[in-house]
Amino acid sequence: MRTATLLYLLAVPTLLVPTMLVCQQNERKADSEIRTAGSGEVTLSPQRAVLSIGITTRAATAAEASSHNARVTNTVLDTLVRAGFRRDSLQTVAFGVGPNYDYDSGHKLVDYEATATIRAKVRDLARIGRVIDQALAAGATDISNVIYESDSLEIGRRQALAQALGKARDDARALAVAAGGALGRLLDVNATDAYPYAYALDAFSASGMQVRGGATSISPRDVAVRVAVQTRWEFIPNR
Repeated sequence: MRTATLLYLLAVPTLLVPTMLVCQQNERKADSEIRTAGSGEVTLSPQRAVLSIGITTRAATAAEASSHNARVTNTVLDTLVRAGFRRDSLQTVAFGVGPNYDYDSGHKLVDYEATATIRAKVRDLARIGRVIDQALAAGATDISNVIYESDSLEIGRRQALAQALGKARDDARALAVAAGGALGRLLDVNATDAYPYAYALDAFSASGMQVRGGATSISPRDVAVRVAVQTRWEFIPNR
């Protein structure tokens, strides 16, 4: 059994974005409270896709593995530039090199492995499959995921927040009426959100390409914006 121990240098964008919205009114303290939660989801059409293109190389020494990886990475970058990408738009966001050991043979050193990840933003969604094919043909070993992005993300987020708060308010009002009272003012609300979601492409590797042959076909996915809110409301009992 071989395992790899890698040292990584990362430049990772924020894909999961936690936010907090707080609303408090302290004019008077509520005698009784109702707490509810709500969720909201809005789907948006994507305008672009971000590919994570992986390059893995192995050699007898760390220096050789790193050098080989650099050559293949440059070849992939040159191929993408010829395909229409600007060089400054392509980012090498991760690099690592480390040993592979065979622990079944008493921690025997097998070789060294170097990995790199290139991030490429594809604005023409019809080209995603072709870009994947070109990258793999140039020496890339895997496409770990595709992340779709929308220009309407903030608008969608606000719609999802309104949806979530509406659900929380409706539940709170129903509880207040069921308890023989009425719903009062909103005392506190906080919200969390996570977007966009990544569509994993584990099947897209150099070996998978050789088996399938032909052009890779990718159907763009909608961008899902999901939020959740936690709320506290004043309960007004009937006198």
